[in-house]
Amino acid sequence: MTGFRIGHVGLHVRNIDEEVAFLKIIGGALTAIDRMPRGRVAFVSLDGVHHHSLALFEDGEKLPSGDSKKEPRGIHHIALPTGSREEVDRWGERLKSHGIAIDGPYIQGPEGDGLDGGSGSYAIFFNDPNGICFEIYAGAMTVEEYRREQAAKSTETQPA
Repeated sequence: MTGFRIGHVGLHVRNIDEEVAFLKIIGGALTAIDRMPRGRVAFVSLDGVHHHSLALFEDGEKLPSGDSKKEPRGIHHIALPTGSREEVDRWGERLKSHGIAIDGPYIQGPEGDGLDGGSGSYAIFFNDPNGICFEIYAGAMTVEEYRREQAAKSTETQPA
C-alpha cells in the first residue's frame, strides 16, 4: 500500500459566503455549493486542478479565541487519497482488523449516495482515538472533469 498526501480538509464555518470570499484572496475557487440536512456545504479548489482542497460545512461557530492554534476543536475531517477503490477497501479491512469502526464505503457524488456537487470519489470514514474523523478515498474528479460533467448534464436537461 502506498503512503498518503492530504487530499482535502473539511472545516466547520459560520458563513460559507464569508469564507469563500476570504479563500478567493489566497487563490481559492468555488467549485460547488450543495445542501445537507444541517446546512450548506461548499467545495473550494486551492490548486485549480482538484475538485476541492477544502470542504466548508456551514454549521460552525467562530472559535472563541479567534485562533485555531489556541483551540482544541475546529476540524471536520482529514481526507487521504489513494489509488483505487480496491485500495480504499483494503485500508478499510486493515482498519477493521485493528478494531476501528468504518463508516462506508460511499460514493461522494450523484453516482452514489453523496452530494450532487461531490467529486465522485469512493470513500470510507473512521475516527481516531480523539474523535477526529478521517476519510480514505479514491477517484475524485479534477475541476476540469467536474465542469465537463456539469456541462453535459446541463445540455441533457435543456429542451431540444
